[in-house]
Amino acid sequence: MTAPAPLRPELRRLAVPVYFPWAMTTLGVGVLLPVFPIYLEQSGMRLSLIGVVTASAGIGSALGGLPASSLAERRGTDRLLVVSLLVLAGTAAVLGVTDVAVALVIMRVTYGFGLAGVTQSRQLFVARSVEIGLRGRVNALIGGMHRLAFVLGPLLGGFVSQHWGANAAFSLSGGITATGLVWILLPGGRDTRPVTSAADRLRVGPSIWRNRRGLMHAGIGPLLVMSAREGRYVVIPLIGDELALDAAAIGMLVAVGTAADFLLFPVSGWLMDRRGRLASMVPAFSLMTAGLVLLGLADSVAQAVIAGVVMGIGNGLSSGTLITLSTDLAPTGEEGPFLAGFHTLLGAGTFVGPLLVGWAADVYGVGAAALALAATLAAGVAWIALVIGETGAHVERT
Repeated sequence: MTAPAPLRPELRRLAVPVYFPWAMTTLGVGVLLPVFPIYLEQSGMRLSLIGVVTASAGIGSALGGLPASSLAERRGTDRLLVVSLLVLAGTAAVLGVTDVAVALVIMRVTYGFGLAGVTQSRQLFVARSVEIGLRGRVNALIGGMHRLAFVLGPLLGGFVSQHWGANAAFSLSGGITATGLVWILLPGGRDTRPVTSAADRLRVGPSIWRNRRGLMHAGIGPLLVMSAREGRYVVIPLIGDELALDAAAIGMLVAVGTAADFLLFPVSGWLMDRRGRLASMVPAFSLMTAGLVLLGLADSVAQAVIAGVVMGIGNGLSSGTLITLSTDLAPTGEEGPFLAGFHTLLGAGTFVGPLLVGWAADVYGVGAAALALAATLAAGVAWIALVIGETGAHVERT
C-alpha cells in the first residue's frame, strides 16, 4: 500500500481555498442559530410555522445541489463559491426586514441555495485534490472549524440580539459571511485546475441517473442523520425559551454543547483514517441520540446543559464523517454530480428536521420533538452501519 502524503503540508495548502471561506460561512450561519427561531416566535408565529420557515433553508439546500454542480462544471469551483457567498451574505442581512411568513420562506430558500453552493464547491475541491488516506483528517478539520464557528456564532448572535436587537444580529451574519470573499485575493486561493471544455464537460443529470441506486444506498442514512442534526438547532432554542431563558442565555445553551463538540474533531479524523469510518460514526451518532433523549426529558437548565454536552461530544466524534463517506463512495470521474445528488439528499434532511420539530412541538410539546429527533437519528445510524457498512477498508489499521 502506498504511504499517504504528509498531512501538515496538505492542511497548509487547503487553508486559504477551503478552510477560510468555510469558517466565515459557518460563523455567519452560527450567528443566526439562537436568534432566528426566537425572532419568529416573538413575531407571533406558532411553532409549526416556525418549523416550516426555518426548514425552508433545507429546501433551498436540497434544490441547490444540482444547479451548483452544473455551475461548477461550466464555470469552475471558484465562480460557484463567489456567487454562493454573495447570495448567503445578502440574504442573511435582510432577514429582519419582514415577519411575513411567505417572504421569510423565500429568503430562507435562497439562503439554502447559497449554502448548497458553498458546500458543493469546497467538497468537490477536496474530492478532486486530496488522496483518500488523508480525507478523514482533512474533512474532520472542516467539521472542526464548523464546530468552532457554532461555538462563537451563537454567543455573538445572542449577545448582539440581546443588546441591539435581532436586525443587528442579521446584519452581523451577512457581514461575516461576506468576509469569506477575501479568499480569492489571497495567495493560493484560486483553483488552478482548468475548467472542463464544452466537449468534455460532464452532464450532471445523466450522471446522477446512472448512479441513482448508489446515491439512494448512500444517502438515506445520512439524510436521517442530517434531519436530527439540523432539528436540534431549532429544538434547543425552543427548550431554552420554555425554560424562560433570555436571548443571550439561549445563545450560551446552544454554544455549550458545541464547545464540547469542537474539542473532539481531531479524534474523529484519526479514527476514520486509522480505524475505519464506522469506528467514528457509530459511537458518535449513538451519543447524539442519547443526548437528544436527555434533552427531551430535561426540566431544568442544568439538565438541558448536560444534554447539550452529551450531544456535543457525539457530534464532535462525527466531525467530517458524512463528507468523507460521500467522497469515498463517489465514482471516479463523476465526483461532482454524485456529490451534488448526495448533497440534495442531505438538504432534504435539513428540511425534514426542523419541520419535524415544529409539528411534534405543536402537537405533543417541545420535549416530544427532541425525542422524535432521537428516533430519527437512531434509524440513520442503523442504516449507515448495517446497509452502507465500512467505506474505509483501504486504511491501514495501525
